[in-house]
Amino acid sequence: MANKREAKRKEAKANGRKSSRREKAETAQAASAVAAAEIALDEAGTVGPSPESGAPQIVAPARDGVRFVEIVEGVQAPATDEGLICSLETTLSREQMLELYYYLKLTRLVEERLVNLYRQNKVIGGVYRSLGQEATAVGTCYALEPGDFIAPLIRDLGAVLTKGIRPRAIFAQYMAKAWGPSEGRDLNIHFGDMERGFIGPISHLGDMIPVMAGVLLAGRMQKKGIVAIAYIGDGGMSTGAFHEGLNFAAVQRLPLIVVAEHNCYAYSTPTHKQTAVKNLADKAAGYGIPGYIVDGNDIIACYEVTKRAAEFARSGGGAVLIEAKTYRRKGHAEHDDQRYVPREELELWEKRDPVDRYERHLTSQGIATREELDRITAGIKQELEEEVAWAESSPLPEPERAAYNVYDNSIVPPAFRPKVLER
Repeated sequence: MANKREAKRKEAKANGRKSSRREKAETAQAASAVAAAEIALDEAGTVGPSPESGAPQIVAPARDGVRFVEIVEGVQAPATDEGLICSLETTLSREQMLELYYYLKLTRLVEERLVNLYRQNKVIGGVYRSLGQEATAVGTCYALEPGDFIAPLIRDLGAVLTKGIRPRAIFAQYMAKAWGPSEGRDLNIHFGDMERGFIGPISHLGDMIPVMAGVLLAGRMQKKGIVAIAYIGDGGMSTGAFHEGLNFAAVQRLPLIVVAEHNCYAYSTPTHKQTAVKNLADKAAGYGIPGYIVDGNDIIACYEVTKRAAEFARSGGGAVLIEAKTYRRKGHAEHDDQRYVPREELELWEKRDPVDRYERHLTSQGIATREELDRITAGIKQELEEEVAWAESSPLPEPERAAYNVYDNSIVPPAFRPKVLER
């Protein structure tokens, strides 16, 4: 027995030495990988001013090695958050900046009306607000050309409105009315408009990225020269579909811009609990494409970085990942009381509200007076009164209409209940 115990002791000691050597090797390997990543980032080069405007410009990634370029748009602001304004460097004209304000304010007011309709029990299903992050959707979409495509998510109503979808369609869709885009078959922004370049989202997060890669591949085959934006949240970036879609787009050099809205929560899960990277844009290095970080509450910065990304993608540079640092100031939906969020955090981000911030920018820079902005707001409110009235006047859909337009009815007839099942 003593000999057996001694043999086991020696074996355990030897295994301990092996385990220690293995742990040291793994530690060294990890340190080497970190060092290599740091070198890759350091060697990415700097983003210098463009000759024309002095604004940061996009640098194409090297194909013989990982090249990561990070753009952090400079915030033009005094010391306090209450005085935040937007980036001063812009290619936008005064008329474009006022049109940008129209879409930003329209998004905020449409969502406020949706909340009122929801509380009146006129909305079927949930309402998913983008309060606090409207500038990301509006600013990025505004940078596209009319023939380009978007694949938004439920919190990207601003992009849908910027693409030209009328508020009446949104209201009728949320209320499941017969005059809505899907005639009551689906809810919120789960519909599409191919003529306007709007591909409707599905609830499976990340899945629209491979879909948009397919749209762009088809566009290339048809020589259309289009660019597309696929929106994704920080939680959705952890899905397999995100990886597969972006990897395919990167390899094929498809002109896909993925806008990652880093709004700090995936439902109630903080971002740091579902991904280890500090910046979501760091993931771009794994695909050999440029990654950019932008202040998602600065609508001008969102527009400018997307405009340059679109030019880069359209000219053959390939896919781009843009991380917009922003914040969701409401729960996942109106039924979510957001008790998992510290009050101090909400108060901090309320001071960085993108609508207030853009209004300060426009007035402080002499682009518009307070009276001009008030007139735009009054016009939007009048418009929404008419749009809501139109949607509310729509009847509910007839039950049998659910059988139509599920498939192409010129090829497949509507599928009604078999006579044998009727009673």
